[in-house]
Amino acid sequence: MNIDRLQELKQKLTNDADLSDIWLFYMDHFADLPEFTDMGEPAYNEYLDTVLQKTCQQMFDRYPLGKSG
Repeated sequence: MNIDRLQELKQKLTNDADLSDIWLFYMDHFADLPEFTDMGEPAYNEYLDTVLQKTCQQMFDRYPLGKSG
């Protein structure tokens, strides 16, 4: 894995406001690299879970699968 690319990704995550640029960079350079994706582990974030539930409720008039209001 190219460490320079990893540093660039970190910089983009910290400084860039346009999520689409970050996403495209990630998909172009990291999405298919097991040595990158294997470094991660599942995580739960209560705030993010709440935001996702409310967003799904507002956008689709329903809660995400497995969730209820």
